[in-house]
Amino acid sequence: MKPLPFILLLLLLPLTAVPAQVTMSASSQTATIAEHIDIRVVVRTDGAIDSIDIKVTGGAYEIIGRSKRPTLKAPGVTTFEEIITIAFFKTGEFNVGPFTVEMLPHQGAPDHEQTGQLTIRIRSLLTESDRDIKPLKELLVMRGNPRHLLKYAAGFMMLLLLGALLWFLLKKMQQKRLPETAPLLPPEIELEMRIRELRQKNLPQLGEFRQFFISLSDMIKHFIERAYEFNAADFTTVETVEHLKNSEKDGEILVHMETLFLQADLVKFARQVPEKETVDVVFQMIAALIEKHKNRRETAMAEAHVQTGR
Repeated sequence: MKPLPFILLLLLLPLTAVPAQVTMSASSQTATIAEHIDIRVVVRTDGAIDSIDIKVTGGAYEIIGRSKRPTLKAPGVTTFEEIITIAFFKTGEFNVGPFTVEMLPHQGAPDHEQTGQLTIRIRSLLTESDRDIKPLKELLVMRGNPRHLLKYAAGFMMLLLLGALLWFLLKKMQQKRLPETAPLLPPEIELEMRIRELRQKNLPQLGEFRQFFISLSDMIKHFIERAYEFNAADFTTVETVEHLKNSEKDGEILVHMETLFLQADLVKFARQVPEKETVDVVFQMIAALIEKHKNRRETAMAEAHVQTGR
């Protein structure tokens, strides 16, 4: 080989370097509402890249968590991997991605690559075998003029009105005899007492996880209604967390609330069976939530006493 072509070939080698390889895959292409799906993004580059930053675009899903795996280095190849856990809360087919991957080199400006796009199908918890309930028998056809039934209907309505009036009068008499009602407990104290009663039922130990999380969700939503003054029972998990962000500035409380509701949704709707450690963590998060609200109330009462002393 002549020297000049050989030198030109050496100069062109850096220009023909293979770009970074970016792949994206999902743990499942089909899932149910609230089921967790792991999106795995793998980036393989040469040794000149220090780290990567994945820009996740918005979509019809909620991001549950992100986890970076240890970087793997081999001669001439560095592999980065990140797991992005998402969940959908409505049915249909949805696209995930593409995401932008920013690659940060040792020196110089970062480079950017695009992932592919995945299609995830979210199905209802109902199966194809579930059908609407139909009448067991054909409806009975009534013949003749039904006007003669009006006198019976009028008599029945009169009895109902008299019964309602009697019940109202008895209720008023009982209210007069009852002593003044005791003041309501603070929301966190009421929640603490109700959680203690729920815990004594030992529902998780009996395998009644769904009933346990249904009762737990109702208690937390009642607490939110009293402590934050909005009816959480009328909202979904995502809407409840968004409303809480307008009233609650403590990030730990927001994370605990969101985790509790998401875990409850997985058990109630996706029929997930949680581990014993999961139930223990749930009780720990509730205890931390109650303690924070107790401390707030004590601080507010102490400040009120100081102002009154002045």
